[in-house]
Amino acid sequence: MNRKLHVRFFLIIVALFYSKSFFGQNFEIIADNVSKRRAITDTIQSGNFTLGVNSNGGGYITEVSIPGIGNTMGIQAQRYGRGGQSSIRDLSRGGQYNPTQAGFSDEGGTVCEVVKTNGKIVVPSRGCALYNGDGQFDYTRWENIVSDHPNIVDNNNDQDNIEEENLSVTINGITYTQQAAEVYSDFDFYCEYENIKNTANLSIPAIRHYLEYRFVRSSTLPNSPMNQFNIPALTAVGKWSPDKLPTDISTQFPEGIYPGSTTNLNYVSYSWSIRTDVAIWNPIYRYAQKNDNSWEIVQRQGTFNGDISNYKLRFIVADSNNENSGHALGFYLPDTTINTFDVVGINESDGSEAYSDDRTTENFYLDIPYRTPSMSWIGFRKRFKGLIDKSILSATNPGVYEKFRQESILLYGTPAQIKTAFTQLDTYYQTLSNPEFTLKDSSQFEMYPNPTNTDIHLKLNSNESKIEVFNLLGVKIYEALEFSNQTKIPIHQFKETGLYFVRVNNTLKKLVIY
Repeated sequence: MNRKLHVRFFLIIVALFYSKSFFGQNFEIIADNVSKRRAITDTIQSGNFTLGVNSNGGGYITEVSIPGIGNTMGIQAQRYGRGGQSSIRDLSRGGQYNPTQAGFSDEGGTVCEVVKTNGKIVVPSRGCALYNGDGQFDYTRWENIVSDHPNIVDNNNDQDNIEEENLSVTINGITYTQQAAEVYSDFDFYCEYENIKNTANLSIPAIRHYLEYRFVRSSTLPNSPMNQFNIPALTAVGKWSPDKLPTDISTQFPEGIYPGSTTNLNYVSYSWSIRTDVAIWNPIYRYAQKNDNSWEIVQRQGTFNGDISNYKLRFIVADSNNENSGHALGFYLPDTTINTFDVVGINESDGSEAYSDDRTTENFYLDIPYRTPSMSWIGFRKRFKGLIDKSILSATNPGVYEKFRQESILLYGTPAQIKTAFTQLDTYYQTLSNPEFTLKDSSQFEMYPNPTNTDIHLKLNSNESKIEVFNLLGVKIYEALEFSNQTKIPIHQFKETGLYFVRVNNTLKKLVIY
């Protein structure tokens, strides 16, 4: 299979090796007060459009400001279980095992670091909390930080059949007890928000949201939080679904058969959305592009499923059916390697990619103008076969964990402007498939250390090698002809940190300078 990796994908790798994101953060759930969950701690601007995030809740979105209208999120959307964010749910466990970007519940947020640079907000990797399952399964014996869901009546008790009176879990050298230990998932979360208006040469504001759920802790470890979601406990509340256990989680990689099990994450539902307060802005029209490129303009009502069998993964919500006037938001899911090969195996030793796999089974968007009487839900959904526990991978891929990744783009303008931008984005992502940057799996040369901030050493399998180094724009910054089996590239050749490509003869590899 020809896998030409978009240069856009390589940009993500740069952030992966950014020191703060690579080594992670401490895990902390805070008890809520209204001011904390409604806070806008950091903002990113794209033209006259503003997106704000909240570091009290995993960097979830608490501001989507439209010129002339203001922040469309409002009090109805600014809760840790709402806002603008993502989550994943294990459907074999009835969706109850639910790592979520913002936190444990509407009242309990995950504190995180936010790193802001020019045109970008990065939420470095940190522990991801389990959501409270919408009050359908009580897995928390302790409520010392945040109370149970309102639907759960038995406080200071749970339904997981596990003795947790003296619960203690040590993660990354830090010991967690009671409720913090119960809600600390087996996943880390990483994301970034980026202004791509100029990068993609657009005339209207556009902000890209990239995210990762990293299955970095094995569910076989003592006191793993996944153990709380066991078969007897879930069966007792009608949430165990053995029909959602795949016969093989992997599609092509890693090689071999990996059936679904209680050790893995099985048949996963992924969700990315923003919620808006309908009292502030209530766009009544939806523009949906069909697969034949025609546009369907209708009034929004009920729940609309934009399935890929009929619709492209892009749509617009607007307050006017005149496409040249009014306010509108555009939602665009790019056709990229990131979104197609959505599961990646990562070598823990250096963060490099071991393999990637396309595990998608369903891909669609949902437009729900009244998720509640006062709030809308707008975003993308995906279902994929699952993620394999690192303990199972250790037999064939030692030192590898799996992560799930996605990217989407939020745009602002009139419907006509957004439709034009969709076409421009199609062209932009197509042009990033440059044959010059096709990575080849080959042992023709070895390169170390990687990532690095020192000289790069090359071990060559040829007595005559042409060595070239390119930056992300495809500009050659270094070239040499080597007639021995070992050489090095001086670190002073790299004027900036980031991602580069080293080509030896016809083999290309990624290099990260930090």
